[in-house]
Amino acid sequence: MRRYLGHLIRSAERRVEHFLNAQVLDRSREDFGAMRGDVIEGKPTIYALAAAVSVYCNRDSRYYHDKELLEAMNLAMDFIGRWQRDNGALDYPTCNFNSAADTSFCFKRLIAAYRVLELYEPAGADKQVETLREKYRFVMRRSLEMIRTGGFHTPNHRWGITAALMQGAGLFPDLAPELMARAGQYLAEGIDGSADGEYAERSTGNYNAVVNNAMMAMYEESGDPDYLGYVARNLHMMLTYIDPDGTIFTQNSTRQDQGKADYPDKYFYQYLFMASLPEEKLGEYGKYREEFDAAAHRIIRDNQERGDLAPDCLHIVMAHKAMYEHVFAGCGFPDTYRKYFRDAGVLRVKNERYGYSVLSGKSAFLYIKFGELPLFVKIGESVGSCRNFIPETMEVEEGKCTLKSTVYTSYYQPFGEFQGTNDWWKMDHASREILNNARLDIQVEIAEAADGLSLRIKAEGLSRVPLRVQVCAPKDAVLEHDCFHLRTDAGGWMILKSGMAKLRLGDRTVEFGPGFGTHEFGGHYSGEEVFASGYTVYLNEYTPFEKTVDIRLVAAGNRDLQ
Repeated sequence: MRRYLGHLIRSAERRVEHFLNAQVLDRSREDFGAMRGDVIEGKPTIYALAAAVSVYCNRDSRYYHDKELLEAMNLAMDFIGRWQRDNGALDYPTCNFNSAADTSFCFKRLIAAYRVLELYEPAGADKQVETLREKYRFVMRRSLEMIRTGGFHTPNHRWGITAALMQGAGLFPDLAPELMARAGQYLAEGIDGSADGEYAERSTGNYNAVVNNAMMAMYEESGDPDYLGYVARNLHMMLTYIDPDGTIFTQNSTRQDQGKADYPDKYFYQYLFMASLPEEKLGEYGKYREEFDAAAHRIIRDNQERGDLAPDCLHIVMAHKAMYEHVFAGCGFPDTYRKYFRDAGVLRVKNERYGYSVLSGKSAFLYIKFGELPLFVKIGESVGSCRNFIPETMEVEEGKCTLKSTVYTSYYQPFGEFQGTNDWWKMDHASREILNNARLDIQVEIAEAADGLSLRIKAEGLSRVPLRVQVCAPKDAVLEHDCFHLRTDAGGWMILKSGMAKLRLGDRTVEFGPGFGTHEFGGHYSGEEVFASGYTVYLNEYTPFEKTVDIRLVAAGNRDLQ
């Protein structure tokens, strides 16, 4: 870990430079904590202060015991004290006011910075440091009233609140009975962590890390290893959600991170925390210790090699001697994995050449990534209100996955008698009889090969339905065929009527097809999903039919794999 401490410190220093240069502490303004244009918000200042406290207390930082920075931190906490509501709330002013959850997220950074001060700055050694400490205590104590009495919106909010309540109880013993009583009410609901390591929001790109952070805090406050179990299971699961290019697969998230490509930097300190714990603390999860160590090392190494700012966690590492002094033994993510998350309806597979995901209940049911070249597959199916094939069932076998769906041509029947109103919008249409006069069954069998996948698509039942198999590619790739060569553009599309097409991006070339195109129907005018950020290749056919589409890696780097 020592070789990366400088990276953490320099990155924290850059955050502090922004903190100072962004007029956060402009003495000429009454609202000198504003960091978002005209919106006065204290949260960015609170978060920046955690980095500021860390470099102030770190002997290896150029800001160590910097008097100007200490004065700035005191002024910033003055602002936080003024900005905080009288009821203790620390708002998220884009939407959440008097929010216990958002107050708890601020509390998390406040107490983390406070603990760094406690660990590194002797009591009474510096009057300004003592003043800063007292300002932290004042804001935190007042915030606990909102955290105790307020409510929440989303599943992860509960555990941010509970962690803050437990931390507050440890910091202010006189408040402990009422704070722990409230924490008990949240815990009585049961923590939403599955045996597979998933939390309710399935937010691999964001809220998994938020909940893990809360569980770590709850473990540290209580000493209860059950909380560590949730963290260990989730971090083990997350290793099967890292794609071949090192980014996180987020398509199954129920939150705003869905579909966003991001590196797992926010998990770095969590893997490091677990890897640095004594064996006896990990208990049955000690079996994961080596993979946690290797993952932490890989995340911070890749981050540094990309030239990105280090994860914003110097304050956490400094508060844990074992993390600060940890010696990495390995480096890397699993080369291969195969995991079917039955409850979520997700199959995740990675091998030496590619990785793929199959999703039940989603119109984009297949994602496949060859290095940094991503593709996904959908089937357009305009039958009544249905616009896409959406798998209803998913059967997983070794090397194969089968998806099925059934849709009906459905029509309302007349009531046959007056309903008390002739106003269509006031009628109880849910009570109408429904006529289903035809059905369409679609089955997609996805079979693995060493170099890619084969999709056997079978549609039967209702005839003459113009289906559209859609291979969705990124923009700015090269698409080639015996008859054309083009560069894909955002929102563009074509129909591949025959033969195999090749797609090249970076050092990977993928071949897919053969094409078929017996119609030009591109989808219904109402409700049709359009891939606006990338390029779509259509393979079109009328039902009934049975077709096989191959997607194979044919070149990597300078190597032709055929």
